Amino acid sequence: MTTLRLVAAVAIVAVSAQSGCGSDTPAAGRTSRRGEVCQVANDCSDGLFCAPMPGSSSGVCVTGSFKVTKTAKECAIVECAGASDCCDDSLAAGCAQLRTLCGEDAGTGSAQACQQYANQCGCETGRIDCEAGKCVSRCGADDDCATTNSGRRCAGGKCVQCAIDSDCGGGRQCVTGQCQVPCTNDGSCSGFDRCLSGRCVPSGCQADRECIASTRNVDARCGTDGKCIVPCETDLECGSPTSYAFFSCIDKRCTYVGCESDKDCRLFYTGPSDASTLPGKQYPVCRDTGLLGDVVKPAQ
Repeated sequence: MTTLRLVAAVAIVAVSAQSGCGSDTPAAGRTSRRGEVCQVANDCSDGLFCAPMPGSSSGVCVTGSFKVTKTAKECAIVECAGASDCCDDSLAAGCAQLRTLCGEDAGTGSAQACQQYANQCGCETGRIDCEAGKCVSRCGADDDCATTNSGRRCAGGKCVQCAIDSDCGGGRQCVTGQCQVPCTNDGSCSGFDRCLSGRCVPSGCQADRECIASTRNVDARCGTDGKCIVPCETDLECGSPTSYAFFSCIDKRCTYVGCESDKDCRLFYTGPSDASTLPGKQYPVCRDTGLLGDVVKPAQ
């Protein structure tokens, strides 16, 4: 009788050791918490999902719903917020003196000073402006573009490379103010642009396969509006909870959820320590959606 009791006691101790605090496997009757091992979704506690672990037959419980509210704004990297961001501060410092020497207010003065004032003080004269986060050169005639780096022809109030094909030469064509070599087929054009009469013109997707190639996602589809769609049922199909790219499953498609402030975007692009330094005079902003076009889930 004593022997039987001793065997039973040893068995109880062994079971207790196997289910101790040091084990990754949850105790019988308890669902797995975040970070614990699972086999199927029902193994995880409410709000968690069983994500497969590469090279393993089991998974780990992770956050299943990101709960990040979609906004009407998007992050963008811009080079200017106003015209002053587009001007060289060291040159602008002498504009007041040049303006005086030119006698611009009275319409008299040194012709050389007037020319220099026109060349380097574009922010004062209105010849340099900031449009949708990009610096642009304003003009009224081709002569206004002679000293800019944007082109030497004035079209629509902007300095461009060309206004007509003959401005380009070498068999090139003028496309939206830029000289381009004529395309031969759609594959010669970037993005979803198509080759029409030797010119790359903006277009949209025309087949699901194009969207699969663009997003690297086999579930991607080409919508009736020519925009790629990545269908989904859960947030986890749109990204990882620990390396979140600000895409969530909204209305059964992976959707960019946007931003609320410029600080959101700076932290997104650079991290808390600004580890990824942005180029000079370029900075992140949170701005109204639509200026950059629709955003689809990027290739992984």
